[in-house]
Amino acid sequence: MSINGFSVTYAYVNEATDELRAQTKNVENQLEQLNTTMQSLQSQLEGAMFTEYQNKYRSWQSNVADMNTLLLKAEMALKQISHEYSSTDSREAMNWQALL
Repeated sequence: MSINGFSVTYAYVNEATDELRAQTKNVENQLEQLNTTMQSLQSQLEGAMFTEYQNKYRSWQSNVADMNTLLLKAEMALKQISHEYSSTDSREAMNWQALL
């Protein structure tokens, strides 16, 4: 549907949400792979260096958790927008039908 150059394609809302979720999962997976590699090297690393890595890793994990929280909020907002737009679209269609 398009009004004054503004349009909504409902499928794109779901696609955008799915893409955000996939990219966040990708970052999470890469972080886990890095940690697996670093854990296998732990015995070869000096104490302070590995401690700093662990601190950074925890920070990265926190960032991914924040990304997931933000994604959930964005997904909820997109679904609400889509629902409201669809409701308005249906209501206006019924108004036009009533004129016939």
